[in-house]
Amino acid sequence: MPLISVIVPIYNVERYLEACLESLSCQTWQDIEVVMVDDGSPDGSAAIAERYAARDPRFVLVRRPNGGLGAARNTGLRRARGEFLAFLDSDDMLPLHALETMVATIMETGSDFVAGNVHRFSGRGVRQSPMHREVFARERRRTRIADDDLLMRDRLVTNKLWRRSFWDEHGFGFPEGVLYEDIVVALRAHFLAKAVDALPVPVYLWREREGEQLSITQDRAQVKGVQDRFTAVRTVRAFLVEEGFAEYVPVWDRTALDHDLSVFLTALRRGDEAFRRRFAELAGAYLDEAGPGVPASVSAARRVAWHLVRQGRLDEAAGAVAWERTAEAQAVRRGARYHLDAPVPDLPAAVTRLRGDLTLLQRLDEARWEDGRLVVEGRVTLRYLRPTQRVHQQVFATLVQSGTGRQVRVPVTALQAGSIGSPRHSRRRRDWGGFRLVVDPAKLDGGRASTWHVELMVLHRGMVRRERLRGNAGGAHEAWPGVRVIAEQADGDFALRVEPERLRLTGRPVEAGRIRLTGTALTGLTAPVLELVPEAGGSTLSYPVHGGDGAFHAEIDLADVLPRRIPRLAPGGPEAAALDTKAEWRIRVVDGGRAMPIADDLVPSRHAEGDREIIVGPSPAGELTLRMQPPAAVVERAEWSADGRLLLAGGFTGTAGAPVHLVLSCADRHDERLFPVHCDGAGFEAEIAPGAVRSLAGTLPLPSGRYRLALRAPDRDLPLEACGAVQHRTHVRTFALEADEAGNALLTVDGDLTEEERGGANQRELRTTHYTGWRREPLRQAVLFDSFSGRQFSDNPRAVYRELRRRGAELEFLWVVRDGQVELPPDVAPVRLHGREHYEALARCRYVVTNTDLPPWFEHREGQTVLQTRRGSPLRHVGFDDADGARRGLPEAHEELIRQTAAWDYLISPSPWCTPILKEAFAFGGALLETGSPRNDVLARPDRQETAARVRERIGVPPERKAVLYAPAARREAVDGKGRRRFDLRLDLERMRERLGPDHTVLVRRHPEAVDMALRAGDGFAVDVSAYPDAAELYLAADVLVTDYSSAMADFAVTGRPILLYAHDLERQREERGFYLDLETEAPGPLLRSTEEVVAALRSLDEVTAEYGPRYAAFAARHCALDDGNAAARVVDAVFT
Repeated sequence: MPLISVIVPIYNVERYLEACLESLSCQTWQDIEVVMVDDGSPDGSAAIAERYAARDPRFVLVRRPNGGLGAARNTGLRRARGEFLAFLDSDDMLPLHALETMVATIMETGSDFVAGNVHRFSGRGVRQSPMHREVFARERRRTRIADDDLLMRDRLVTNKLWRRSFWDEHGFGFPEGVLYEDIVVALRAHFLAKAVDALPVPVYLWREREGEQLSITQDRAQVKGVQDRFTAVRTVRAFLVEEGFAEYVPVWDRTALDHDLSVFLTALRRGDEAFRRRFAELAGAYLDEAGPGVPASVSAARRVAWHLVRQGRLDEAAGAVAWERTAEAQAVRRGARYHLDAPVPDLPAAVTRLRGDLTLLQRLDEARWEDGRLVVEGRVTLRYLRPTQRVHQQVFATLVQSGTGRQVRVPVTALQAGSIGSPRHSRRRRDWGGFRLVVDPAKLDGGRASTWHVELMVLHRGMVRRERLRGNAGGAHEAWPGVRVIAEQADGDFALRVEPERLRLTGRPVEAGRIRLTGTALTGLTAPVLELVPEAGGSTLSYPVHGGDGAFHAEIDLADVLPRRIPRLAPGGPEAAALDTKAEWRIRVVDGGRAMPIADDLVPSRHAEGDREIIVGPSPAGELTLRMQPPAAVVERAEWSADGRLLLAGGFTGTAGAPVHLVLSCADRHDERLFPVHCDGAGFEAEIAPGAVRSLAGTLPLPSGRYRLALRAPDRDLPLEACGAVQHRTHVRTFALEADEAGNALLTVDGDLTEEERGGANQRELRTTHYTGWRREPLRQAVLFDSFSGRQFSDNPRAVYRELRRRGAELEFLWVVRDGQVELPPDVAPVRLHGREHYEALARCRYVVTNTDLPPWFEHREGQTVLQTRRGSPLRHVGFDDADGARRGLPEAHEELIRQTAAWDYLISPSPWCTPILKEAFAFGGALLETGSPRNDVLARPDRQETAARVRERIGVPPERKAVLYAPAARREAVDGKGRRRFDLRLDLERMRERLGPDHTVLVRRHPEAVDMALRAGDGFAVDVSAYPDAAELYLAADVLVTDYSSAMADFAVTGRPILLYAHDLERQREERGFYLDLETEAPGPLLRSTEEVVAALRSLDEVTAEYGPRYAAFAARHCALDDGNAAARVVDAVFT
């Protein structure tokens, strides 16, 4: 009988299942069975599961008709035979150590179940799951929810290992046919358990689906989702009342309102009217049942939102949630009390009053040894308050010895620093929240072994708060001969450990798969044993120690730590990055029950062992460790040149060939850049000029963000391990190379706004004071152009600019530029988006030409002319016609659209067909210019063939290849957590490569407002042309267009070349957005639903062209009648003369 049964329900997860099952197949704990339950999946998932069952007897496949996640789990439970149970959703993964870590813990403690930390992963990397951060910040063994109400937030069943006897004793099972099945089971179990373990190490990898294939829990704005979650929360509430836990009901209500149910507050802006109405009904009923005391106990910002929900003010509740997420909430004093300064009128004092909300916020910035003393610098303040004057706050610190409670006062100096949410050295919003404390080791108990933590006491405006100093700061110092003082993190707290040296390493060669340790013993050893203790938890490995007369030696067999098999995952993919990670062991000697670290001051050694790299060397505390990881590269030298070039040199091991590129991958979005690298043997050198990077958009600075560095070898990417921090400043930006939490190199690039322009307060100052003042100054004879909110030098605004320049207009030309990411002609001045000159230009330019929304603070002034060019033919509903879709009927959005259209003096119509649509959709009463699209003039110019050849050469498409341009529309449902549009590539490019062969090139262009790159860099068959400034020139270079519902089809029809529509979500788009034409009867090409259909159409393009020729001609006649190359001239005639 297997020790552990892992139940994996499977439904429609063909894209993700292989990685899920690989994570189980490669677990370090091998005594498992995997019960795969095919829940009637309509895709190829079952075939993947069959392959695993055929080649590994531990995998068993069970089939059943579709019944939902709960039913599939229950089916798996009936088949499971293990002493312990685990659940894994089939789009997620388990870290390779997860089962070993949990089973070792639960077998030691005897608890009913063990729960561990959760990490989220996606193409942008791996991050801590926010909902689990506080719950699993520290380890607790044999605890109970009755003693630790943080565990009420632990609502998954998948981050746990369950004792089967406990499960069966209480008859647990999953509700069927509903969403959020986990909540009821997890909370019942927590209350019924006699003891549980909580581990800070990650034991579950929870996928964040990207683009359109949102998971059940990501797609919040659905009526069924909100109904089922309220049902789950109320079921837990009823259980507490009925099973004798009624005293915990108020705590559960508070937890539910602060966490479980508040997720729907953020979905109010996206939800339709049915969702909003149902949410209001359910929330009102729950608030009535909970009573007034519970909402009063939730956090202040949530209290405001729930008050507004209860009053039926859903629009204001949505606005309050958005404000909470994006603004720096502050407190205001009213009499003797502090209140939340919320931007909502008519709030009762009881709602805004801050009671338990004024908690400590702290941040440890640096800990370093100076002249034998430990200097610790950080920042601390109260939530919602800032010590803007020195008298507002005093900080006191005390060292407290563990075990004895002995206290030692530590001197503290107040410092001016950036506010706690800003970089420490920021010049913006500086306050007196900074502190420096200095620890003299001489006061730490005379060098005897001991551990200390730092107790902070903060006196802020008469309020006293106490808390342990938290944070991680590695580093050791020999305070006395043979005694080290080590600054480290222990259970999240900053700690000092005084460690008398008992063992010192003298050698650690690695030979023939074994590490041979030699050293000196400064204390007598009687029956020593060498132990390898995994940092992630799990089984400790033991080896004999030999020696005498003050010396010792031992050997470690690397076969004991090397994995049996490496997960078979696509190199560079998000699954490999999340799963194939480092494992680390502390090496110590245990003698007579006493554990002794081994001091190590030797240079770390690196060795390739098959597909792994072994690093043996000192930890930051100077103690011997063993680390196993995928092969990596090490930066040994990093320096900035005076002209802003970053020079890197170092070494690498374990690749099938020399690296061919240095790769910068943005941690905040999909964005990858390649740079040349020179390799000599196992060494490399590379050079980056991040302030001037060449791309299809021109030579521009790297966009602001955080970039991971790696060397790309033929078989894998080698992450770069950092060697220190170096920084380069220009008058506009700061570039900083430093180490991330894992020790890998991270390049941070600042934006182009100054310290005085960044942040909500400075932007308010620019908006309310400077912009208002500039509006009183005379207008400038200038034109301010904006294309896609500063993202491009392109589209209709570019065509209007070119016509004005051709005529020699005596006007200044200004162009809005976001984050320095637009290359402009010499006669056009850049205007930084949200910079001072942006406010001034909108206040003083006589002409504003834009294809996007104006800022909400813009006020049209007398003598000013605003030309709204838009972006081509509206094929999907726009403006007020889209009120039930994009704007979801929210009154403030409706009013904003009215304000936007009222600011337009002119609106361009691309065709007679568009004119009545635009007039009605925007209720536009100004001058509607039926001129055609200026951006399409280039498609009808006499030199269009020369332009096409030039563009193809620039993007790297040989003349003999057929260029297929894929340019889909933006999708409102494809957004990230910050509301930014994502690009979801639904075409299977590998399949297209196989079927189309080397005589095709696919050009992929995401929508300009999407934040992600379309493709991983360096793919020869598919080329990401999203950075190319003007789409119209790409149309000239393309032989065929593949789109969906984008206005690109109306523009491309000017060329007369074939158009294919990849309409994989036609029904959803028709229902949620709506169309102005019937695509089934009016589209200029076939409607295709899969990659296979797209490939087939491309392979028979002549037949497709002939079949759809009449419809194409009718479509072009309707939409392209005015695209004769003179649209920009007609616009300039109407507006500027």
